[in-house]
Amino acid sequence: MLDILRQNAKSTLTYALFGIIIVVFVVSFGPGSKGCSDARVTQASWAAQVNGVDVSGADFEQYYAGVFRSYQARAGQGFTREVAEQLGLRKVTMDQVVERELLIQEGARLGIVVSDEDLSRAIQQMPSFRVNGAFDKDAYERAAAATFGSAKRYEDRLRRDLLAQKTLALLRETSQVSGEEVRQAFDAESDRVDLEYVRFPTAGLRAAARPTAAEVQAFQARNGERIGKYYKDNAARFDRKKRVQARHILIRADEKAPADVDAAAKKKADEALARIQKGEDFARLASQLSEDPGSKERGGDLGWFGSGVMAKPFEEAAFAAQKGALTGPVRTRFGWHVIQVTGVQEPEVVPLEKAAPEIAGEMLQEDLARAAALKRAEEALAQARKGKGFGELFPPEPDPKAARKGPAPVKLGGELVRPDETGPFGVGTRPTIPRLGAVPALFDDAFAATGARLLDKVYDSPGGPVIARVKSRQRPDPAQFAARKGDVEVRLRARREAQVEQAWMKALREKADVKVNQAYLRGEVTLPPVQLD
Repeated sequence: MLDILRQNAKSTLTYALFGIIIVVFVVSFGPGSKGCSDARVTQASWAAQVNGVDVSGADFEQYYAGVFRSYQARAGQGFTREVAEQLGLRKVTMDQVVERELLIQEGARLGIVVSDEDLSRAIQQMPSFRVNGAFDKDAYERAAAATFGSAKRYEDRLRRDLLAQKTLALLRETSQVSGEEVRQAFDAESDRVDLEYVRFPTAGLRAAARPTAAEVQAFQARNGERIGKYYKDNAARFDRKKRVQARHILIRADEKAPADVDAAAKKKADEALARIQKGEDFARLASQLSEDPGSKERGGDLGWFGSGVMAKPFEEAAFAAQKGALTGPVRTRFGWHVIQVTGVQEPEVVPLEKAAPEIAGEMLQEDLARAAALKRAEEALAQARKGKGFGELFPPEPDPKAARKGPAPVKLGGELVRPDETGPFGVGTRPTIPRLGAVPALFDDAFAATGARLLDKVYDSPGGPVIARVKSRQRPDPAQFAARKGDVEVRLRARREAQVEQAWMKALREKADVKVNQAYLRGEVTLPPVQLD
């Protein structure tokens, strides 16, 4: 889940605006909402300064709550505060509110105006302020007063958001596409190939390749320049920062919890520490007592982590401890932690002389694995030239319930070798092929084909050698252009708008004076509560 969310963490300006305007206001005001109900939050200090204009702590916390809820709506209740911290959601939110302020300032500079009619229309169209299909003024005024102290404060905020939205709309009007560009895009989308392929994976073969020390030494002697280039290109790998491996037991207590609740949580943590000091197993106790769902089932194991990953008090305590030491209870915004440091890797810049044998061994393993996979691919291609299909050469694993067993599947290093398909893809993705990655030679040969046929070559892909067959070859049909022109133009314009927005915002940020209060990014500022879940 985290990987998927990371892919969407850097949103476009459109997401920023609608995430703020729709999510924050509509969700916060919605029936049963547990939004920002304390007007005192508006008295918080600045979270960012954009060209001398403050973005208040209240604004930031409200936007953060709205963005958190939007992610949680997509990911479900498994999207917790801890997951948000791992994803860097505070940084995502900070980027969005800074971009919003830059849009507002640019809109004002360009003379864009949000009229009273614009404001009234936006408020009356919000679903949360409508009852039986009609705008309910009393419901609106109650919600605005509860969240912002008054309807006027809310309207001032909304007017600024609408100004940002209008500025963005004006920018989009500059994203024109010509008829020739639409025709070229149609041709590119209609020029398509569908491949059947077999990849011969090297990962399992690499693990199985076990060169001797003498072979590695001889390889190192022959490949000094190659090894040196790898070392230079991967310098960060050999600049090893301090890392710590630890377990923890978390007893939850919100940072704004009443004193008696906080004291009770600390007492539980003290008792857990005392039991461990008397000889009880940390991992077993963590699986029983810890209130961190992410590590509880692993006996509290957090794995290896470097600086900047954990909450600051936790990190400071763990990094100050020796291997095998117990420390705590340590208070973070999540509660009280008892920590056991199970490993310490001190910082070190590994010199080339020391790293060279390790690099040489890895390279030799990779070369041996690729040579073995290439040999198998060439044998399979020779069989395919004689008319054998990929499915015949590489049968699937037999059904264990079947009465008769089929031919045995082919495995390399324990990995199943089987045919697969890319599905139709267009020339515009060059050199990337679906499911295979960047394979320029295969891409070019596939599009050079005039019809279905075997491609008479073994291709090198990131995952191992590949043989392929063109299943189908689709060429642009001029007769279909008129029918598809509108859809193509919409997609092309959307891509153009995104490119223009990104370039424009980058230029605005580069010339802007932006200061960010890092305490808000770390979640260290104490504010009246903003409900997240």
